[in-house]
Amino acid sequence: MVISVSQIEAALLVLSIPFTYFFIASVLEKRQNHSTFLKVFPEVGFRDEWFHGVRATFRSLFKTAEWASEGYSKFTKHDSPYLIPTMDRGTVIILPTEQMKTLGRLPEDQLDIFGTLQEQIQARYTVRDQRVILDPYHRYLIPSQLTRDLDALTGPMYLASLEGQSVALFGGSMLISITPTLFRPVTGYLVKLWCWYHARKIAKICGPYIEARIRETTQEKIRVAGSRKPVKDALQLIIDEAISRDDDTQLSTSLISDRLLITNNLSLHSTTLTLHNFIMSLITSDPSLGYIEALREECDKALSDVGGTWNLEAIRKLRLVDSAIRESMRLIPFASVAMARTVVDPKGISLKHGQSSVPVPQGTILASPIKSIHCDEAIYPDAHRFNPFRFVTTELQDSKSGGQKYVTSKPTATPDDNFFGFGTSKNPCPGRFLAVHEIKLVIAYLLTNYDIEYAKAKPQGTDLLAMKVPKMDAIIRVKRRSG
Repeated sequence: MVISVSQIEAALLVLSIPFTYFFIASVLEKRQNHSTFLKVFPEVGFRDEWFHGVRATFRSLFKTAEWASEGYSKFTKHDSPYLIPTMDRGTVIILPTEQMKTLGRLPEDQLDIFGTLQEQIQARYTVRDQRVILDPYHRYLIPSQLTRDLDALTGPMYLASLEGQSVALFGGSMLISITPTLFRPVTGYLVKLWCWYHARKIAKICGPYIEARIRETTQEKIRVAGSRKPVKDALQLIIDEAISRDDDTQLSTSLISDRLLITNNLSLHSTTLTLHNFIMSLITSDPSLGYIEALREECDKALSDVGGTWNLEAIRKLRLVDSAIRESMRLIPFASVAMARTVVDPKGISLKHGQSSVPVPQGTILASPIKSIHCDEAIYPDAHRFNPFRFVTTELQDSKSGGQKYVTSKPTATPDDNFFGFGTSKNPCPGRFLAVHEIKLVIAYLLTNYDIEYAKAKPQGTDLLAMKVPKMDAIIRVKRRSG
């Protein structure tokens, strides 16, 4: 009998879950014994019952979004933090918007972001070569350098299939996170095998290309320093940086492959969900409003204006598409609670509560109710309706050109105090410009090449912990456009 990889993955999931929950009742209460200082904050999700901490934590698997919304209405609007129990992070403090902005100015030696993300993806288990985490130069190098060369990237840009690794990393990290600390090494070991299998598989595929590029780069540098025509891709940026380190181990093909892999995993996950949510929001809008037709008209005109080949100039003309992307990310964010930070200052920090200042100890996790903020009627009128042109204004053009001119009021890649599609204004995602560019290309290609049928009802996703999981078996009807 032949056992497929998918069967192995399924078996790991099946075995890990009961193992986790067998022990969780005996040790989880310790994770809920948060500091007595925090008990001054109101709680959402807890009940007056036996083993209230354990039972609330179990309920958080499907109730986190509901609790975040309840707390936002009751407490956040009155500038009060509140507590919610979570299965993967213990008790979390949900911050009001004003306090979030104030705390966002704290240095990372007081309130940590990157380390919190590492913990979220359980990097010690899911990332094969820990140098990727300890020296993450790719984190800023790739987004910053590639953003400058978006025009060169527009033609060859494509989507690669990394489904297995993505499922292993995000699914595996969730399994580890909900495992009691005492038993995480066991679950972590199983997930490590799962993730490393995919990492080795991908490195085997990429290895020959990486080795060939290293040879080409070093030979050209030796032959005529600085004469080599630069290649515009992430692989070349990593190789150039590795060579500059004057450390031969940095040119390991497996290490370079792992750097590319973690970058692709984090970007692919968010980009795929954004595209999925965008398409579902678009096709379930009122057909009489003509949103699909208006967006297609803009794409057709932008492409025609540049001679029929997508480039940076054409992408920049897609102002309606940009607004629609931002609106979709607003209405359906990637999580109900996000922007997590961990207090790392040994002395702790202070939070405002009423007229008092409450000390918050080291190790406490803070987060924001981004879904509730995005759907606040006081911030976004008619907030629960998909309005793809919410972030553009219209101006009449001069009589010579005729028609209307669309002006973007808030670009998708620009975070602010009420939009967290790409993080906060102080710590935005470094790859947001590249991500938006890629999303626009996919949408433009879809609209200019296919007719898309409107659907009657929008499939409802699932709230799993803080994440918004879309309905992945939804079906849309498309037809290749003639001509």
